[in-house]
Amino acid sequence: MSERKQPSGQRSDDHDDLSTPQQASSGRFDPTGVGNLDAVLGGGLVRGSLALIVGPPGSGKTTLANQLAFSVGRAGRRVVVVSAMSEPTSKLIAHLRTFDFYDDALVGDRIQYLSLEQYLAAGLASVGEALIDIARKARADLVVLDGFRGVRGADLDLQAARQFLYDIGSTLSVFGMTTVITSEADPRDPAFFPESTTADIIIGLHYDLVGVQQRRALEVIKMRGAQPLSGLHSIHLSREGLVIYPRLASRVATHTEASEPDAALVEEARKQVEEPLARVSVGIPEVDRLLGGGLTAGSTTLVVGSLGTGKTVLALHFAVAGLRVGEPTVFLGFRETLSQLLQKAGAFDLGREMLAGMRPSGIMTLQHWAPVELNPDIVADRLVATLDNVGARRLVIDSVIELEHAIREGGDPRRADSYMAALVEALRQRNVTAMFIREHDTTIATRMSLTPGAVAVLAENVLLLQHIEEGAALHRVLSVVKMRYSAHDAQLHEFTIQAPAGIQLLDAHSSLDDG
Repeated sequence: MSERKQPSGQRSDDHDDLSTPQQASSGRFDPTGVGNLDAVLGGGLVRGSLALIVGPPGSGKTTLANQLAFSVGRAGRRVVVVSAMSEPTSKLIAHLRTFDFYDDALVGDRIQYLSLEQYLAAGLASVGEALIDIARKARADLVVLDGFRGVRGADLDLQAARQFLYDIGSTLSVFGMTTVITSEADPRDPAFFPESTTADIIIGLHYDLVGVQQRRALEVIKMRGAQPLSGLHSIHLSREGLVIYPRLASRVATHTEASEPDAALVEEARKQVEEPLARVSVGIPEVDRLLGGGLTAGSTTLVVGSLGTGKTVLALHFAVAGLRVGEPTVFLGFRETLSQLLQKAGAFDLGREMLAGMRPSGIMTLQHWAPVELNPDIVADRLVATLDNVGARRLVIDSVIELEHAIREGGDPRRADSYMAALVEALRQRNVTAMFIREHDTTIATRMSLTPGAVAVLAENVLLLQHIEEGAALHRVLSVVKMRYSAHDAQLHEFTIQAPAGIQLLDAHSSLDDG
């Protein structure tokens, strides 16, 4: 494997002088190479820092540490991975070969695997001296000690363990080496805190059983010199290794701190007040007229409806209307597969336009998630990434109730309001006009009713679709319950769904409110 050219200013492998210690470059972040971990850490690993990765068995400590090692090795720098566990290094390497990040060409060259088992009987001081000597001889940029608990067993004294971490971290830092140590422990166990005070970074890995589902998560318990994202962030472990999915609320919160408006913001607000509101067509002229000319651009609309009232058909009208004016559109669905959605659209004129607008050559992106053991953090991360990648101007989510179910199944239903608020705010920051679909509890209503929820409060606009029983007939009716920034028609309007046109509002004299 060819080595990458050394960046300007980086020390040369052929001219290192280890007799002159090199101070760690304070505040310099090295990328971790682990999906989204840099964002969670607030920039990456500070070169020369001491990082502890703490978690229960099976949480991914060894995998994460070795992902870091191979990332540094691929960058042309040297790594020493030292194991304190009783299993041979060959067994560890055989395990790592199952991951995509593993590169056999780096092992034995840029990345060296060694064992500390022979030094454990002599106590922590001897282990520390051996580790420092190994790192210096290898001229390592990154030193990984996998299995601090095995080293910790060499001396039961808490002070000795704390001294060991201090000596390792401070000595290797002098030579510009970053140290990563894994330890098997509960990240929130107070008994572990006294001996971990010398660490610059503490990454906690969680591995819990929520109902019948296994859930992995990561939190940054401590991070010197940076502002990490707070709270627990979901982990997905696959052939790629660990991928971190930051909580959307924590990402959005970093951009929404309270502040007093300056003169520029006041002037921008004044122009917005004086200029007409930009409008976005729903794709049905009669509905646009009810909305005072269409939805306001960049707003979020909640469409609440009973079963069979045409919520998805209305959303398809909205999506296709975006294609007609050249607006990149994302349709996120849970209930219907992509083929089923296209079949539904194909019953109307909408299907032909959707097919013509679909990627890779078009501007329509369809995403489907089966509503089975959904992780809301993964859904949000991939959705936001897609919106940014395609420069989306419109979004449909059908339906948000699946996200609410996923949050409840995740063990903390209190997250729902914050999650939805973060999602709406993320769309506002991107000026995406969104339509959220949500089912109504009542199948057939004798009167119009709407149960308020988090999204209904957050959304600028709320449309209600319902079946109303009158006599021996069911009527589909639409009403604009709420429109925050515009005058609108608040009456009930009957509509039909017929091929090939789709949704059609009836003439005024045929509508229920005129009967």
